[in-house]
Amino acid sequence: MTQDLESPSMSATDVQSLIRSVIILFALPFAIVSVVRSSAGWKVVVRAGTGEVMGFTLPHAARDEMRLTIRKVLQAER
Repeated sequence: MTQDLESPSMSATDVQSLIRSVIILFALPFAIVSVVRSSAGWKVVVRAGTGEVMGFTLPHAARDEMRLTIRKVLQAER
C-alpha cells in the first residue's frame, strides 16, 4: 500500500487536492469547506455555487475510485 494508491495513508490535504481536481476538471460549481478523516473514510463538506452546504462520506479507496465517487456525488447534486 502506497500513498498514491490507498486513501488510508493520504492526508486531508491530499484528499482536498483530489476533490479540487475533480471540481476543476468537470467545472462543477462547488468549493471545499472541510475534509476530515473518519473510520468510514473522509467526511467531506462542500458549498455549492448557490450557497447550499452539503456533506458526504468518501470511502477509503484507490485514487481513481475516489475520483469517480466524488464526480458521481457532486454531479448528482449539481
